[in-house]
Amino acid sequence: MTENTDPALWTTRRAFGVAGGPDEIVLTEEGAARAFSVGAKVRRGAPAEALEALWTAQGEGYLCVRGEGASMKLTELGRFDQIAWGHLRALGLVESFQDEHGDGVRLTDAGKRTAWSGIEERRHLLDRCRRGAGGTT
Repeated sequence: MTENTDPALWTTRRAFGVAGGPDEIVLTEEGAARAFSVGAKVRRGAPAEALEALWTAQGEGYLCVRGEGASMKLTELGRFDQIAWGHLRALGLVESFQDEHGDGVRLTDAGKRTAWSGIEERRHLLDRCRRGAGGTT
């Protein structure tokens, strides 16, 4: 177990390669979610997940797109409710847009910095876990 690190935040898994390879330290889903939320300073759960999903989508994406006629189809980003997007809007991290293709959101400059901080905190936690485990890759 690593020093100063909650064991629920990391685990080991076999890194495949020659003869099965060594074990590697990886963050659990809980560890990754917690670190991103702390680094981004965004409420855990849907708001942090929505921010990360938008970051992964290169900072801009549609919540729903227009189909045939008046129909609208939800996208992967659309799976997050308006409460999560509203929270991020209120923090000034995202802005909404609408065009002929549908309704979407994009990261503001503050949102890009915030998401990057979440990613960096995740890397920092992983490094801490690895150091505490004795340097296992």
